[in-house]
Amino acid sequence: MEYAKDFEKDFMKRTLEIVREYNGRYDATILVNCLLGLLVVPKERIFDRIPNEDICNIAKWGIKLDSIKKYGKCSCGDKHPKTLRQLVRSLRNSVAHFRITPIHADNKVSGYAFKDSSGFAAELSLPELSDFVQRLSIHFENDHS
Repeated sequence: MEYAKDFEKDFMKRTLEIVREYNGRYDATILVNCLLGLLVVPKERIFDRIPNEDICNIAKWGIKLDSIKKYGKCSCGDKHPKTLRQLVRSLRNSVAHFRITPIHADNKVSGYAFKDSSGFAAELSLPELSDFVQRLSIHFENDHS
């Protein structure tokens, strides 16, 4: 197996294929595992290509605005900006430091709660999370920066 010239995009594309194609009893687990490629890689390698748009537009990225419970604060005490870029950073921190907990409904995982050390908190359903990372990945796939 060979990666394309743009390793980050190719890695994300392959990870996205896993999210789209897997349909089994471990779908919630697979989705969290795939967040490495769909949240951590973009934040660490191509952060400047994440749109810095206002969070009020988050619905077009697949997340309901009320799913974000707290935005958190910078170490200097200022509130984090309410932007898509900051949301990706906060979700990345939650995943990278494994500050996520499953949300259960009807004896199944229905979503995840995300927190980070800044005070950020969000609760995303599995469909929201899947839709979000797919839309973010498509953005990077179509971005020719």
